Amino acid sequence: MYKNIFKYDDMKRSEHMAVRTCVGWYFWTHQLLEITGPDVTAFLDYMYPNNIGSLAVGRDRYTTMLNEQGEIIDDVVIMRKSEDCYWVSTLYATRTDDWWYFHQGDYDVDWTEITDEHQMYAVQGPKSKEVVESLAKDSIADLKFFAHMDTEINGIPS
Repeated sequence: MYKNIFKYDDMKRSEHMAVRTCVGWYFWTHQLLEITGPDVTAFLDYMYPNNIGSLAVGRDRYTTMLNEQGEIIDDVVIMRKSEDCYWVSTLYATRTDDWWYFHQGDYDVDWTEITDEHQMYAVQGPKSKEVVESLAKDSIADLKFFAHMDTEINGIPS
């Protein structure tokens, strides 16, 4: 039977309402793979059903990884970092690594897990953009949904 976990837990309800009405953040690092090479865009277009080749540098795309029966193996966010470099945020880096390896064929691509080199935080709520804008060295006012940029927060590259 469904149980409302917020009903009798004031702390959980307060945290939930803070994000819904103001802003909240949490450590959000999924596993992160960097994939590069002359064939990287064609390879990612082959591996994922959504069009990756149309991504501009600095843009991201949510998509799924499917098996041969069209069943979802994982859902990922693919971030285009440069012309021939992408980051893929996944919950299953080992599974993704294996899947890519067995389907690489003649595509000239290389990948490595970079999870330990980067940390991601989710900042959510109606005032999230205002809070990040006040912290970031460069303005994010024009940053679109599913986009990223390099900047600094308190002298730390982000």
